Amino acid sequence: MIPQPNKIKGDNIMSNKKECFTELDVEKLNIVDKTGKVKMTLFNQENIPPLILGGKDVLPGHRQSDPISGLMFYNGKGEETGGLIYGSEEDEDGNVTAGASLTFDQYNQDQIIQMHYSKENDEQLYGFSIYDQPNENLADMIEKDKQIRESDLNEASKQEELAKLYQDSVPRAFMGKGVKGDVSLKLMDSNGKQRIRMIVDENDIPKIEFLDAEGNVTYTLPPE
Repeated sequence: MIPQPNKIKGDNIMSNKKECFTELDVEKLNIVDKTGKVKMTLFNQENIPPLILGGKDVLPGHRQSDPISGLMFYNGKGEETGGLIYGSEEDEDGNVTAGASLTFDQYNQDQIIQMHYSKENDEQLYGFSIYDQPNENLADMIEKDKQIRESDLNEASKQEELAKLYQDSVPRAFMGKGVKGDVSLKLMDSNGKQRIRMIVDENDIPKIEFLDAEGNVTYTLPPE
C-alpha cells in the first residue's frame, strides 16, 4: 500500500517521501512540527519574522528595517526563544556598520545568554554575555512599557517608571574584547553594577579591580 500524505494546514502537505537536492534557493524556510507549528525559521533581510509572544506580534515593525538575516528558534508555544542574526551596511562614504548575535532566551522572557560582535567603522566589540531577567512575562512588560510611554506623565516620571519596569533586566557578566582594545572579564552584581574587572589592556598590562556599589575602585592587583 502506498502511504498517503497527511494534510495539516490549508494546502500544506507532509508525506513520508524524501527528496534530495544539490542546491536550493529560498528567501525564507520554516521548520515545523507535525501540526504545522513553526519551530525554527531561516530568513533573509526581506523576510525578518515578527516578535511573536502570546500568539501575536507584540512589537509591530520591530526589526523589519534592520539589515539582518539569520535564524530564529521557537518554543513549544510557538514563541520566539532566541536565534542567530547577522548583517552589515556600508554607506557611499565607506562608513561600515556590522554585527552578529547568537542568543538564548529565558522562558517567556528576553535573552539570558548572548555571543555577540559589533563594528562601527574602526571600533569593534565582541564577546560573551549573560543576563538576569525577571519572572514576569515579557509580553506583559512590553504592554506596560507602551502604556507608560503613551501616558500623560512628564518625561522624567516616564523614565522613572520605565527604570522600575526593567530593574530586574540586568547584565551579570561579560568576557571579550572592548572597543579600546582591552580584553576583559567583568562580573556584575544583582543591580547590573560592575564589581570585579580582570583586564589585559591595549598595552598588554594586566590588572584586577574590585569596585563598590557606586562604581569606585576599592582595590587593585597589582596595587597601584
